[in-house]
Amino acid sequence: MRVPTTTARELIEHLSEEFAAALPRAVVEAEVATAERELRGQVPDGAVAEMLHRLVDCRLRQRAQGAL
Repeated sequence: MRVPTTTARELIEHLSEEFAAALPRAVVEAEVATAERELRGQVPDGAVAEMLHRLVDCRLRQRAQGAL
């Protein structure tokens, strides 16, 4: 298993707190890991953190609403 980057770890902490009432931390960790893999090499390095946050936030909101 790949160790999350500092950005990913911080994002996991932030989103785990935000979605604590709706989703388990393991779901947040899995979404962050998946999105990070998808974005690496697809967007400029300087944009990865922002895109990672936006993508994972969107996916978690959909999950929390039962859309996924």
